[in-house]
Amino acid sequence: MHTDKEQNGFAHIGLMLMAIVVVVLIVAVGFVVTQRRPKSSQDSNKSQPTTSVAQEEPAISLQNVGLASMNSVLVTQDALREYDSMGLKGFYPFGDKLGGKTDTRLNPNFEFSSLKPGTKVISAIDGTVSFIKVQTDSNDSEVFIQPKEGSQWTVGYDHIKNLTVKKGDSIKAGAVIGEPAVQGNGALRFEIQINKDEAGVTTHVCPSTLLSEGVKSTVLGELAQMQQAWNTTTNRKLYDLSAQDPTGCLKKTMSVAEAEGR
Repeated sequence: MHTDKEQNGFAHIGLMLMAIVVVVLIVAVGFVVTQRRPKSSQDSNKSQPTTSVAQEEPAISLQNVGLASMNSVLVTQDALREYDSMGLKGFYPFGDKLGGKTDTRLNPNFEFSSLKPGTKVISAIDGTVSFIKVQTDSNDSEVFIQPKEGSQWTVGYDHIKNLTVKKGDSIKAGAVIGEPAVQGNGALRFEIQINKDEAGVTTHVCPSTLLSEGVKSTVLGELAQMQQAWNTTTNRKLYDLSAQDPTGCLKKTMSVAEAEGR
């Protein structure tokens, strides 16, 4: 037979055991909840590898199209001596047909094919002379200028003689590169071509679309006046300004295949 004192002792022990069980259960439940808790955004960021997205290089801004002004263009009937037989003329806008009626090539640049003696070819951008190609077949050179090393953008000048630059030179917009070369009919000519390279794919870009805001109005106006002068002087509709947008561009861009007539 138990006494009251013994009964009170057992009661205390029972309460202590129950308390211990409750604490163990709380700890166990808390552990499970913690393990199943979704990771915070901060935790997730730590566990994921960080990747940087390469930004596209900004477009270049042309300060000219290779000439100080269109006054350097020699507007004369002589430039059209082979127009009927070969389609040759004194200026080819971007996207113009090249050669005769069956030729499917398109002009990927501005080609000035009738220039005054003493004309200088100038850089359209600040940059570096990245490459010079000597062309033995035409006895002149091709000069490539980039805004920076490894740029997607390249400004090419074809048919240049009496060079004033060499590979690696830093150059400012407006600085003289050389002079236009003499072509087969005795006229002076050169070409300015803008290329953009993305993942090894080259796109030709019409120079007028890249003109700096500070010179755009002047250069586009001169291009329009020059083409109108050709129409008036030759009494032919060589250029349809209504088809150019902006002036000088029958197309804004083209692929290498389009330029080659493929």
